[in-house]
Amino acid sequence: MLQASDYIDSDLQNVAGATRFTWKASDGLTLSAHIWEPEAPCEPTVVCLPGLTRNTRDFYYLANYLRKNGLRVIAMDYRGRGLSDHSDDFKTYSLSQEADDIDRGIEALGLDKFALIGTSRGGLHAVFMAQRYPERLLSVIINDIGPVIEPPALDDIIASVGTLMKQPNMHAAAERQASIHGTTFTAMSEEDWITFANQLYTPVSDGVILHYDKRLGDTIRRENKAAPDDNLWKPFGALKPIPHLLLHGQNSPLLSANTVKEMQQTHQKMEVLTVPNQGHAPLLWDQLSQNHIRSFVLANT
Repeated sequence: MLQASDYIDSDLQNVAGATRFTWKASDGLTLSAHIWEPEAPCEPTVVCLPGLTRNTRDFYYLANYLRKNGLRVIAMDYRGRGLSDHSDDFKTYSLSQEADDIDRGIEALGLDKFALIGTSRGGLHAVFMAQRYPERLLSVIINDIGPVIEPPALDDIIASVGTLMKQPNMHAAAERQASIHGTTFTAMSEEDWITFANQLYTPVSDGVILHYDKRLGDTIRRENKAAPDDNLWKPFGALKPIPHLLLHGQNSPLLSANTVKEMQQTHQKMEVLTVPNQGHAPLLWDQLSQNHIRSFVLANT
């Protein structure tokens, strides 16, 4: 519930309706996920992987919608994000280490076959999972990322990670996010921006702080970059035999319309949903996205 005095949404902050699950990484870190269990479950389980600096709160509204429709949802926090432990070695904030963490989580959860939703960096992980164990993936939903990542948008992300971590309150945090993303998320109300800020920030004694280890910025500005330098068209080819849906923010600076067209030409069975009035990455709050995701997952069990 939103507390007007400080704009803290306690339900969202505490991921109300979900239970926490933890497992161990290869280096001993405790990693965290949230699980939404439906009263009358149906198949399949849906696994959600967030963006570079994001956490399980990104899937709060989608997960509750899917849970009400009988689907079990599991959202993971990467190391150094959300409720997962921070690492003493920031170099482990890499795609390869995160992949091992995810695989260990899949095993700890006892998952065999499942649907997968990946937002941005989570979409890259979904592609690499399609290479590692395609037989487990019943369907894959990629949220606003493709084989070509527009350099100016990626550069902006790399430059911002780990900077300006704190704001005096959630309202100021919302204003900060609106100043950054307002040109691409064009239909957001003041209340929407406060909700968005509650997904990104967590309260501390002197304000609110972004919910990730600021040293993530150190690693992506050094050898462990935010996205691989290699040509990503070949890895994306692993999705061809798997039913997959691409969500594309209409105003996304990271995934261009030209790249989407090229992806459609290469992956002729790929479904595409363009989310109006949204940038990178679509928030998955809207009825259009939620209904499409539910229908797609249930059609590919």
